[in-house]
Amino acid sequence: MATNNNGQHAIKKGRKSGGPWRVVFILSLIVLTVCLCALALIGLSYCQGQQKYDSLAKTTGISDISEDADIRELKVDWDALKASNPDIVGWVYIPNTVINYPIVQASDNDYYLGHDFDGDEGWLAEFGTIFLDYRNASDWSDASNFVYGHHLNDGSMFASIGEMDSQKRFEECRTVFLLTPQGNYKLRAYSLIHCPGTEAIVETEFESPEAMASYVQDMINHSEFDPGNIPAAKEIKKSFAFATCDNTYQSIGRYVLFCYVVDKNAEDLSGNVGISANESGEAGGFVNDLEQETRGAGGLAENTEQDDANEPDETTQEEG
Repeated sequence: MATNNNGQHAIKKGRKSGGPWRVVFILSLIVLTVCLCALALIGLSYCQGQQKYDSLAKTTGISDISEDADIRELKVDWDALKASNPDIVGWVYIPNTVINYPIVQASDNDYYLGHDFDGDEGWLAEFGTIFLDYRNASDWSDASNFVYGHHLNDGSMFASIGEMDSQKRFEECRTVFLLTPQGNYKLRAYSLIHCPGTEAIVETEFESPEAMASYVQDMINHSEFDPGNIPAAKEIKKSFAFATCDNTYQSIGRYVLFCYVVDKNAEDLSGNVGISANESGEAGGFVNDLEQETRGAGGLAENTEQDDANEPDETTQEEG
């Protein structure tokens, strides 16, 4: 009996000592379940967001455009798009990527970070809409035009720009079709910049042609990849930039794909001149409040302390 009692006592003691671990195990299972459910809901949110844009692309007939397509044959029902969203100002399509989206413009650079083309807000994950900088002319008449989009972990929106990680991939994605109510543009990338989000890189207008040529040359000099045979900076009279984040927590960096015009059937509209580089204001994660003299032939590389402080780590966030 003693042995049995001792044995029973030992068993009871063992059960008591395992109690806290059982609680920890159960709590861990609950946390894991919640995390898996959250990831599933975020994935569903991404999927639903992309499905909206896929359906919109099919409705407008914008898909499977080859790199040698004639822009004069590309037609868009702008009246139908404007009926859905009067903020529509264009459409961007990049062959060899998933980028095939409408471009909108609001009165600031915040609204479309969290609202899709239908005006719906994201839940758990912000899908947003591709948008033109609010300081740009909506008719694309400015010398320099900036377009922003999220870098989503499912590879949608402007993720393809942030994932140009080799010369080969850069070459595959250099052709960009920009369709607008004023006419269509066929573009070719002349630079891919990776810079801190605080870099004063957003310049929508210039004081002179020489100032723009200096800016364009600066972008070429600091391209991540060799742009090869491109026009001289002074010959690039109109520039288009497509920007997204680099999906790292600490650097809060940006990738920006700069393009020049290869072909167009849009009217040559003249934009206003006079907004200099020291205009303050935030634009899609960039600030533009540095003095003009801080930029030069090596403008993007001069602030080495800031660059070092913003070295990207390997931890990724949900979106840019």
